Amino acid sequence: MFELIKLGKNTYYIDCPSKVGVYVYNKNDAMLIDSENDEDSARKILRILKENNLNLKMIVNTHSHADHIGGNGFLQKRTNCKIYAPEIEEAFVNNTILESSLMYSAKPFLKLQNKYFKAKESNAEKIDVKNLPDGVEIISLKGHSPNHVGIKTPDDVIFIGDSLISVETLEKYHIAYLFDAKEYLNTLKMLENLKASCFVPSHAEASSDIKRLVKLNIDKAYEIIDKILDMLKEEKTQEEIIQKIILDYNLKQSLNQYIIVKTTIKAYLSYLCDEGIIDFCFKDGKMYWLKVN
Repeated sequence: MFELIKLGKNTYYIDCPSKVGVYVYNKNDAMLIDSENDEDSARKILRILKENNLNLKMIVNTHSHADHIGGNGFLQKRTNCKIYAPEIEEAFVNNTILESSLMYSAKPFLKLQNKYFKAKESNAEKIDVKNLPDGVEIISLKGHSPNHVGIKTPDDVIFIGDSLISVETLEKYHIAYLFDAKEYLNTLKMLENLKASCFVPSHAEASSDIKRLVKLNIDKAYEIIDKILDMLKEEKTQEEIIQKIILDYNLKQSLNQYIIVKTTIKAYLSYLCDEGIIDFCFKDGKMYWLKVN
């Protein structure tokens, strides 16, 4: 853990819970792709860079979730590096209370403002390919978050962030956090046909072939959709849908897990409603969802 792994001539990743990409340019300058989840991890990242005589010049965030931006503040303070994030995501990086607010739909209570949902803030700018090293490309991978991106280096390595979830995570948790189910499904279909020498998901093994993993992610998404539609043969409240998903998958009943499931189920409900597959009604002060015949 926390070792520098070479993938191409100038492309590496640091093996850690949320893999951090490293692209070397101008001989000794380094661009990081994401920064892990906290100051302790950031210290380890900086140590690795120093051991390899690399000067941190910039961090590019694939998206604004805490486990990808948590090291930003420490690294920026220590190195004065630039931080770039996609449009919309940049606002969340600069105002990290927004992430837990989005997931809770209001100001989050203090126990929800934990390091998994609220990173320390940093000073990020909107990403522009003109500010990146020559040959680095940005690939839209929306769905997991509002404007999630992938980063492709000139070595034909693509860091795809959280656009794919590992087999182990799918088997254990089943529910991959989503902001926009329609965009997520579109991203998965695009990834099926995307070609590169190597793909680096943040929470799965780097690989030259991700087709099987993409299929597993697609299958799981439609499995969840089918479960929801089966439930909605009869009217159900959002809370009843969430409860059944948690019980069916035998998920750990904790604050973090509940918030992830709740937000993701709401993303699926939005998608199905917008597609005209389900609709809602109100009875006795409650909102109910129902499959359209």
